[in-house]
Amino acid sequence: MNKNILIRLLLIVTVVASCNDKFMDRYPLDQITDQSYWKTEQDLQLYNNAVYPLYITGYTTGFADGTLQPWGVNAAKVVYGDVITDNAAPNTYSRVSNNEFIGYTSGGSGSNGWNFDNIRKLNFFLENYKRTNLPEDVQHVYAGEIYFFKAWDYFEKVKLFGDVPWLDKTLNETAPELFGARTPRAQVMDSVMRLLDSAISWLPVKGTQKAGRINKDVALHLKTRIGLHEGTFRKYHGIAGGEKFLRAAVSAAEKLMAGGYAIYKIPNVADPYNQLFAQYSYAGNPEIILWKEYSETLQLGAAFSRYFAQNLRHQFGVTRNLVDEYLCTDGKPVSNSTVFNAADRGFMTKEFTNRDPRLAQTVAQYGKYENQTGVQGTSNAPYPNIPGLSGNKCPTGYRLAKWFLNDPKDWDRVTNGMQAAIMFRYAETLLNYAEAKFELGECDQTVIDQTINTLRDRVGMPHLDVSMIPADAELDQAYSTYCGYVPQPLLREIRRERRVELAFEGFRWDDLMRWKAGRFLEIPVLGMKFVQTEFPKLVPGKDIYLNAAGYIEPYQKTLPTPNRKFDARQYYFPIPIEDLVLNKSLTQNPGWLSQ
Repeated sequence: MNKNILIRLLLIVTVVASCNDKFMDRYPLDQITDQSYWKTEQDLQLYNNAVYPLYITGYTTGFADGTLQPWGVNAAKVVYGDVITDNAAPNTYSRVSNNEFIGYTSGGSGSNGWNFDNIRKLNFFLENYKRTNLPEDVQHVYAGEIYFFKAWDYFEKVKLFGDVPWLDKTLNETAPELFGARTPRAQVMDSVMRLLDSAISWLPVKGTQKAGRINKDVALHLKTRIGLHEGTFRKYHGIAGGEKFLRAAVSAAEKLMAGGYAIYKIPNVADPYNQLFAQYSYAGNPEIILWKEYSETLQLGAAFSRYFAQNLRHQFGVTRNLVDEYLCTDGKPVSNSTVFNAADRGFMTKEFTNRDPRLAQTVAQYGKYENQTGVQGTSNAPYPNIPGLSGNKCPTGYRLAKWFLNDPKDWDRVTNGMQAAIMFRYAETLLNYAEAKFELGECDQTVIDQTINTLRDRVGMPHLDVSMIPADAELDQAYSTYCGYVPQPLLREIRRERRVELAFEGFRWDDLMRWKAGRFLEIPVLGMKFVQTEFPKLVPGKDIYLNAAGYIEPYQKTLPTPNRKFDARQYYFPIPIEDLVLNKSLTQNPGWLSQ
C-alpha cells in the first residue's frame, strides 16, 4: 500500500469530531442507534476509521509499554513477537516458551485473546451499513474493509484456540449464542475465506482507493498468509482439507506477483536489507503492501525507536541457534562450507565473515549499528551488554540491528517517534508462494527463481539450485531430534530462507506451531562465545555463565530445568477458566486446566 493508513484516518476523525464534539460521546462505536446515523458515506467512513487502528497496530502509540496477552510480549508485536521463540532470549526467560503459561487462571473472562468485543463492532457495522441511501458499490467498499478485518480477527483467534465461536450478529446478554459451544475450526476457516473473497471482490483496485484506505492487494496478501498457515497446519497436525487453502494461497500470491511489486534495494547503501526497516516513510516503496506511518504534526507517534535503541523492551538478545542458520557466501551452511572456519564459530569478530549479508544486517557487529551517543541509559557500545555488565542487558551478546533507526532526533521525540512500521511486505508474499507450491508438489527451479533467489539477489547471495541443494546434517538432525521428521532438502531451504528473511517480524512462533516444530524451543539457548580478554573484569561462573564449549548460557541459573520445555498442549492456548465457568458448553483445549 503506497499511502499512509492511520495518519489520514485519524485526521478524518479529528475533523469530524471537532465539528460536533458530542457526536462520539452520544454514539460509541458499537452503540450507534440514532436514526440520523447510517445516512451518508461519511457515516460509513467515520465508523470504519475507528476500526483501522484496532488491527493495523504497528508499534502501537505513546510509550508502547503495554504487554500483549497471551504471548506476554511488548505491544510492538511486529518486532517483539519473536522474543518467545528460538530466535531470541529475553533477559527474563519467557514463561510462554517454557510451558509455564498460567495467565488463564487469573485473567478473568474475556482475557488472553478470548475476547469478541471487536467482532461485535464489526458485526454491528454489517447489520447497519445497508441503511445508508448510497449506491451498492459505495456501500461495498466499506463492507469490504470490515470483511477484511473480521477475517483477520478470526484467523488470529483460530491460531490461538483452534475451534472458536463463529458470531455473525451482535448479541445481547440473553442471546443463546453466548452460551453455545465452539464452532469447529474447519467451519470457521471456510467462513474466513469467504469473507476474504468478498473483501477482495469489493475493495478498490490498488491506486484507486481513497487516501489512507486498504485495497484489494492488502486482502490478497492476507489470503496468502492465511492459506499457507491453515494448509500447512492441517498437514502437519493430521487434519484433513489443507490442500484447498494452499491452492488459495498460491492463487492470491500469483495475482500479487503480477501486480508490479518488487524486492526493493535501497540505492547507494551497503546494507539495503537493514535500511529497509529503518525508514520514516514507505510511500512509493514497491515492496511494501501495508504500513503504518507516524506523524509529529498530528502528535501520533510511539516511543519505539527510543527504547529499541536502548534495548529496554525485554532486554533480549538473538540466539546462537538463529545465527548458526545463516548460510555462508558459497550458499552452504557453516557445518559444510569451505569458506567458513569452524574455529571462528561463536566469535563475533570473526563469524560474520563470508556469511549471508543479512546476518550482519540483522545482528549488530560491535558498534556498527549501535552508534547511540546521546541516548540515556545506554553504555554498551561498542561491546554488547552481556550479563555481568551494568545497564540494559543483551543476554546472548547478539544485539539486534534490524529495525534500529540511527537517528537521535527520533529518540528525543520520545512518544512522538515517527519511525514507520511495516505490516505486510512483498517478501512474505514470495515466501508464502514458494512454500505453498512445495507443499502442493509444484515447486521447481522457476518457482525458486521467482521467490527465494529474488530475495537473495538483494544481498548478493548465491542462487539456490534445486538440483544441487547443499547438505546440512546439523539442521536435519535437529528436525529429527525435536520434530520427529526431516523435511526434504528443498523444503528445509525454503524454511531457512523464511527464518532468515523474516526474522523479528513476528512470524517465528506461528511457523513453529504450523510445522508442528514447537520442540525447537527445547534446543539449548546459547549466545556468543565468551572471550575473557574482551571482558577481563567478568568472572565466569560468578558474573556470567557458560556451557562446556564456552558459549554464553543465559538461563543456566534461572530455568527450572537445563533447557526450555515444550508440551503438545502449547500448540493452542487455553480458554480462560472464568469463561468455562460462565459457559458450560465450552470445552478446554487438551492439556490445560478446566477449573
